[in-house]
Order: sequence, then structure tokens, then C-alpha cells
Amino acid sequence: MKSGSLPPVTLALALTMLVATPALSGPVLVYREGSEFCPRDRPLDGPVITEGQAIERARKLLPKNFCGPSLFVDGCDAEPEFALGAWRIYVHQYTLSGGRKDRGGLEHSYVILDSVGNCVANIPGT
Repeated sequence: MKSGSLPPVTLALALTMLVATPALSGPVLVYREGSEFCPRDRPLDGPVITEGQAIERARKLLPKNFCGPSLFVDGCDAEPEFALGAWRIYVHQYTLSGGRKDRGGLEHSYVILDSVGNCVANIPGT
């Protein structure tokens, strides 16, 4: 072995880690786009939507049957937050188990709307 060079096993390990690191860093965020999932069809000078309207609009922008009912999903909860002039609605699926809502192992999604209801982003959970 030459002075200053790495042993073959060390070099192979270093190359493997270099290639594997992006794969281990987690999933790539994918946005739902298009008029079905993220419409921007409301005039910017339109009326500001209420919390209830934001939740209703967010639910309409989710994939068909996201909130069930289906074999694994009984419904979904929406948790709205208004900050910096926009609505962020966190929607999480649940199944009923023993009379309570169980979210374990189910999907969630974020829908972000501007103050008049235009979609800013529709982000599936990761």
C-alpha cells in the first residue's frame, strides 16, 4: 500500500456512504399541483375566508376518499392555523378503535391557503 492512500476496504466504505447518504436522508417532498388539488382561482382582493371556510376548502383539495370511509380510514380531522396572512390546515386520517380516533400508521396532509382561499401549497405527508 502506498503512503497516503486508503486501504481498499476503507475506500469502498467511503464510496458506499457517499452514495447511500442521500437515500437515507428521507423522502423528497412532492406537492399536489393543478386546478384539482391547488387552484389559484380567487381574486386577491376577494373577501377573507373564515376558519370554517378554510377547512371546507382544504378538504375539497385532498385526493378523492382521503377522509374515507374506506377499509382503513373512518374519517379525518382538520387542525387550522392562521399565521402571516395565510391558513395552514393540517389534515390527518383516523380510524375508530374502541370508540376513539386512532391516527397511528395513517396519512396526513397540509393545505396552505392565502387569506382569500387560493392554494399556496398542497403537501402530502411524508
